[in-house]
Amino acid sequence: MPVRPMRDDEIDAVKAMMLALWADFDGDYGDEQVLVWERAGGDLGGFVSYEVRAWAEGCDSRPVPYIEGWWVAPDLRGAGVGRALIAAVEAWARAKGFVELGSDVDLGNESSLKAHVALGFEPRIAVQYFRKRLGGQRAESD
Repeated sequence: MPVRPMRDDEIDAVKAMMLALWADFDGDYGDEQVLVWERAGGDLGGFVSYEVRAWAEGCDSRPVPYIEGWWVAPDLRGAGVGRALIAAVEAWARAKGFVELGSDVDLGNESSLKAHVALGFEPRIAVQYFRKRLGGQRAESD
């Protein structure tokens, strides 16, 4: 089966895919579980990372499994790879007794918005985050 858990020797390849997804990726994916799509030749063509959050915006149940990252190589997009990755997380979540799955998408990422809707995700909350620079240096935290 092309979808399987990431192996320890694939960490660098998965981190490269994460960097392709998030330009500011710092190399840390915390406690997330990672599933990968393995191409016929053994190279990786995508990943999904997920974890169980105590709660998530737009979800009714607590705790809730949450898609933290989802990426498919450009040459595999539209071929069912993303669907297979999400289906594997859904199967895991159902087996654990969860009743919903959370995720989020940047409002400007039209292809991801469409992919989520195509897979049955329901848009729940649209939010625009703001910041205001205050100048000066960042305060040291305790």
